[in-house]
Amino acid sequence: MKILIGSTVALALLALVVVLVGSRLPERHRARMTARIDTTPETVYALIADVEHAPEWRKDVTSVERLPAEDGTPRFRENGKHGKITYRIEAAEAPHRFVTRIADTDLGYGGSWTWDIRPDGSGSLVTITEDGEVGSPLFRFLSRYVFGHYASLESTLRALGARFGGSAPRRLDD
Repeated sequence: MKILIGSTVALALLALVVVLVGSRLPERHRARMTARIDTTPETVYALIADVEHAPEWRKDVTSVERLPAEDGTPRFRENGKHGKITYRIEAAEAPHRFVTRIADTDLGYGGSWTWDIRPDGSGSLVTITEDGEVGSPLFRFLSRYVFGHYASLESTLRALGARFGGSAPRRLDD
């Protein structure tokens, strides 16, 4: 019985520390990664803007459905590793800039991804900037120390590199 009580108290203290540390982290974060991709900006842009075909090159996405536009803004829903998430396309400026924002307001997190695609010799320099928001102190802790702010950016840039060839992604500090 003492072991059970001791374990319960230890878990409660651990949870308290996690929430306390999480509450001291900022709700907003910015993460940026870049990679050189061995194809033109036009080709990169065409692939990422064709959101319905993301499951063909991104392992974390199983399906995508276009949704009706809301206030003239295109929307789509991804189904994958992180569940179903609805996005809106805030900017589509071929072939250099593509911006999506999480449209769901009940996830506990949100934010945007800004793709910047620039010519680099015969290829492209692709930079993704995540401007994220995490409301829950618990999830802020997990996002920062367990999952990492860069994990999704890195896996997406690696998938893009696997599709066309290119360099390993690297972090950009702001």
